Formats: sequence, C-alpha cells, structure tokens
Amino acid sequence: MSNDTTFAERIKRRRFVRLSGAVGAGALAGCSSQEELQGDGGDGGDGSSDGSDSDDGGDGGASGGDPIGVGVVIPFSGDLSDFGQPMLNGLQLALEDINAAGGPLGREIELFDEDSETNSTAGVNAANSLVNTQNVSGLIGAVSSGVTISIAQSVTIPNDILHITSASSSPTISTLDDDDLVFRTRTNDRFVAQVMARIIEEEGADSAAVLYINNDFGAALADTFEETFSGTTTTTVGYESGQSSYQQVLSELYADDPEFIAYAGYPESGTTILNQWNEEGYGGNWVLHTSLLSQDFLNNVGADILNGMYGVRTLPPTGDATSSFEEDYADAYPDADLFSPYSWNSYDALISYALAVHHAGTTDPNTVKESMRPVSNPNGETVSYGEVGDGFDLIDDGTTIDYSGPSGQVNYDDNGDVASDMAIVQVQDGEFVDQETIPASDLV
Repeated sequence: MSNDTTFAERIKRRRFVRLSGAVGAGALAGCSSQEELQGDGGDGGDGSSDGSDSDDGGDGGASGGDPIGVGVVIPFSGDLSDFGQPMLNGLQLALEDINAAGGPLGREIELFDEDSETNSTAGVNAANSLVNTQNVSGLIGAVSSGVTISIAQSVTIPNDILHITSASSSPTISTLDDDDLVFRTRTNDRFVAQVMARIIEEEGADSAAVLYINNDFGAALADTFEETFSGTTTTTVGYESGQSSYQQVLSELYADDPEFIAYAGYPESGTTILNQWNEEGYGGNWVLHTSLLSQDFLNNVGADILNGMYGVRTLPPTGDATSSFEEDYADAYPDADLFSPYSWNSYDALISYALAVHHAGTTDPNTVKESMRPVSNPNGETVSYGEVGDGFDLIDDGTTIDYSGPSGQVNYDDNGDVASDMAIVQVQDGEFVDQETIPASDLV
C-alpha cells in the first residue's frame, strides 16, 4: 500500500473503475440475475449461473482458474423480505470490488443467491441446493436466526462449508457446535437486550413486558431481557407471524398493565401488531429491536403511531469508510434503501471471506476458517473500504493485515462474533434520531 496515496484518492480511483465500466456489474460472473432483481425483489436464484463452477475446495495455492462459488440465502419474501434486497446490494458492491482487484488467488468470486422465504425449511432447501448443485465453498445467510441455525446445523456444518451471517443476532449462534465454521458480522443480541432494558430503566419505569416472535431469535432476546431488567418483567409473550389479528396476544401482553413493551419482531407482523395496539388504545411505550428500524416499517405503521418510541441498533461508524460506502451505494442503487447494518455488514462479510481465502491459499473451508481472524483482527496493517486489492497485495508480501469496513471493526472473537457499540434512537418527526451511544465495552 503506497504511503503517499490517501484514503480519499483510493476511494476516488475505485469509484472511477466502477463507473467507467472497466469492470461493470454486468461483466462480472454471476451478476446477470442480480441486476434483474433490482426492479422486482425476486430471488434471482435460477439465472445467476450455468452451474459450471468446478471448484472442489482443494485447490491448494494455485492462482487463476474457475470462479469461487459463494452461496447467498437471504429473504426476498416472507416476514423479513424488506432486508433481502439491501443485503444483496451490499454483497454486489463487495463482489465488484473483489473482482476488480483480481479476486482471491487470482480468481473471481461468483455469487449464487436463493430466497430463504424467512422460513427454515425453504432456507435449508436453498442451502442444500447451493452446496450440492453449485458446489459453493462458502455461504452467506440468512437473516432470521432460526433459519440461520437450521442451515448451519443441517447443511453448512455437516458439509464443512464456511458460513457467515451478516444479519442473524441470536445468542444461540455463539454456542453452536460448529467446528468454528460459523462467523457473523452482526452483533450478538445480548447487547441489544441489555440496552433495551437500560432504556426502560432510565425512563423510570418499574415494569415491562416482552413481546417476541416465537423463534430462536425472539426467545433468546426475551430470556436475556428478563435476566437483565432490574424491574418487574410482567410477562413474556411469544407469537406466530402471518396472523390477521393479534388481539389475543395484545390482551395477554397488557394483562398486568406494563409501563413499557420490549419488542423483538419482524416488520410484516410488526406493522399489524402496532396498528392494532394503536386502534385499541392500549397506551404505554415501546422499545423496538433493530429489525424494526427501517424507514419502510416506520412509513407502513405511521410516524404518528411510532412517534416517541425508542429503538436499539448497532452504532453506524462515522469514518470515511462508512460515508464512502453510503455514497457508493446511493450511486449504484439510487432507488433502493440502504438498510444498515444489514447492507454494510453484508459487504464486510464477503470482503473478509475473500481476504481469508487469499490468506489461506485455498478455498478449502477448514483451512479458510483458520484465516478469518488473522485478516480481520487487530495488530496488522490497516485495510479499509475500497482497499481489498491492497489487502491481497499485502498478504502476498507476507504482511499481517487488519480489515475494517463500513460496518466498523470486523474483529472475530473465539465464537466468530463481532462486538459493536450500540445506539439508542427515538422516533421524532418521522425519523429515527440517535439519542445516546452505549460502548460495547460496557456490555461485554
């Protein structure tokens, strides 16, 4: 990495390469179906490749050759469909950067995406198809922790496939018997639950109830909240998504008149729940999980209904990497939402995988997993957003690197987790406005 080339100059050079069409999205392997997705939000899984990837995961240190297949299982339908396209967009930006830099081991990466449908059975079937038909060496997905856990236990772990999730947050993922094959660029929900409890305590409330979607993600957060909250947890109520009415759920939730509701759910069912809460005049206040903090959700429920509610999300970094990513995202997808942290965490998931493959000298997942931490954790030469090519060069030179990207530091701990500072937000005048930052060091 040249010392006399500034970060801004490298970003500018990177943008020129993208916008000039030297390595345009349409020219990249596996991108044709992704482009078709921008208008319709479909899964794109049946046009992205002819299945010719012959990588057997045991290529040693050979450079050049067939593309490296990476599977993507994310929701384009179901309760979490809001997240699929922003995540795919982030992955697409990473793909362009990686392949423009020559790719790990001199090989391009090829993405094969499938719709998880926010459903464990569909997600497992999609992952099996990617592993058995496309011979992918790594897999990114899903969003729902329940779907991610099912894929890990049924597909990626048994088949020795490296698995990165950029969105699932259940604490259960940290303790999977995964032979160190599962990583994530999204913070563990233990942090979110602790901050939700802190908000309610700081508001002077002595009682709260927990509403959670009845899956691994929701149940784990409910347990952590109840363990953390110093007041009285009046009840914890699980619910199933897809119902037309949640009146019985709301009645049970408010049976003991809690002052606050800590809510861990998904946008589609959450829209129905909060509209019915408002219509029935239950009162009180709510604290919303990260998964509900999209502008689409706010618009669908109504800013007047959500006004004054609190939420918890990972704190967006404020450096050049984050702002440059947001600008590039807006340039590439002017009509698409940037849903952080899902968009930029997806970018960082694919970049860290590519650097690990290059460091390992092979796509063999059991070797690549040993390189995930060395390329991303501290005490190396800093490699940031738009610098993946510099990362490849430094690795070739035998230099230790420390990748950080638009999501911030990507420091994988012993469980394959990352830790992020948390932001408390509040809905004000139709926007989520940051109120306070809670350092990760206060929550570990």
